[in-house]
Amino acid sequence: MSQSAEKPRAAGRAWPPVVIPSLVLLAAAAVSVALACKGSAWALETVAAHGLGCLTGLALLSAVACSRMFGRPALLALHAGFALVLGGWVVNKVAGGKEGILTLAEPELLKQYQWMVQRHGWTNAGSVDGEFNYVLDRFEIKYTPNGEIDQYTSYGRIVGEEEELQGEGDKAQGEKAEISVNHPLVRNGWWVYQSSYQQMPNPYTGEVARNPRTGEPFYFTVLHCVKDVGLPFAAFGGVLLLLGAFGLAVGRDKRAPSRGARQARPLPRDGLPRERSRLSRPYVWTVRALYGLAFLGAVAMLVHRGFAAGHPPMQNMYEFLICTAALIPALTFVSARWDRQDTLLVDSLLLAIVLVPVGFFMDGSVKHLMPALQSPFFVPHVGAYVIGYVLLVRAALGAGRRLVGLGFFLLTLGLVLGAAWGKVCWGHWWQFDPKEMWSLATWLLYAAYFHLRPRLSPRADRAFLIAGALMVVLTLTWINLSRLFSGMHSYA
Repeated sequence: MSQSAEKPRAAGRAWPPVVIPSLVLLAAAAVSVALACKGSAWALETVAAHGLGCLTGLALLSAVACSRMFGRPALLALHAGFALVLGGWVVNKVAGGKEGILTLAEPELLKQYQWMVQRHGWTNAGSVDGEFNYVLDRFEIKYTPNGEIDQYTSYGRIVGEEEELQGEGDKAQGEKAEISVNHPLVRNGWWVYQSSYQQMPNPYTGEVARNPRTGEPFYFTVLHCVKDVGLPFAAFGGVLLLLGAFGLAVGRDKRAPSRGARQARPLPRDGLPRERSRLSRPYVWTVRALYGLAFLGAVAMLVHRGFAAGHPPMQNMYEFLICTAALIPALTFVSARWDRQDTLLVDSLLLAIVLVPVGFFMDGSVKHLMPALQSPFFVPHVGAYVIGYVLLVRAALGAGRRLVGLGFFLLTLGLVLGAAWGKVCWGHWWQFDPKEMWSLATWLLYAAYFHLRPRLSPRADRAFLIAGALMVVLTLTWINLSRLFSGMHSYA
């Protein structure tokens, strides 16, 4: 008796391989183009006027999603952290966040042009929301031997609002306080930043007015005052994001191997791949020797660049790619020894792609580190992105797939460190800059990957990784190199 064979029921409906990555790419492209056309100031105004409800909704949605993540603590920490970061922005907007600008003149300028002081309202003392006064004594710009600006600093005093100012020239009164780029003044919940400066034109000649005693130009210092009441929420949220990403990096992928999934090729005990073991050993060692020479050349270039520039070589795309070229061969060794996977072919291709623009197309002139980049955040922020981007691009090419979690953690670390650096340098931990938005879109894509990974088919898994690598490449090329996208990161 013949019986019709029943078709096996599918264990679960596989996610479409390109739907979510495509949506993230399109959304990031739309936001980035809008920012390029309107600028980050327009984005901040739009969010303040219309985006508060959307951010509140996203924060609540992320918080509600936490109730379904108790069995997955790493994702629970990601959701809770994301909700707190968005909530910090909302709290700052609805619970009394403030900011303002102080433009102060040097005392010598006030003495030299007394007849213009009352007409224009110039002063060297300003009130920070009625809580304290900042009195400017001197403004100084430091230059490098090549004539480039190294740092600019306001030297002044803090005087309580209840204390009566004894005069603009009295330097004995108040607590001394210096404000420079990356070194804000923090007082009573207020952060006062060295934003910029202005030169005063001579009212008679139209040229730059100068101090007759020293010959130095007269300056107005521009100070940016910010009170961010939502900062504690955002800071705690950033810590939770790091904890969640770290949990994903050290956790194991509990999926059973799927049919058709690509597995890493194990290496035999001699460390050579099975296919290559049939080749002559002189040929194999010649290839490795050439690859090693390329590695030594990249390291030598990196060390020379660091000594020539006088700072860690991570300032622009040229230096970023040199760091990448020195890192890739090291990861080849790690993959061979720790992951038992042969990645020499993939890594050789990546190394060539990285070194060709460095050697033939990019400007390699040494530039002084601008004041905004002179920060303890500089090396860890850029270094985290360098290593994370390389790990994720290699994973998309089938090399080092087990290191995707580490790459995502480094992306999270770079994002959180960048936000902290922005707060210390610019006054806000998020500026809606095009590069910031693309970095966030890349992070969201990989966060979605880790959420959906247990349910993804092999094709969808690979599509996610390729889409993530595409986001990385676009962030490094289209956003960095295109002059259409001006923003806070235009110098990079």
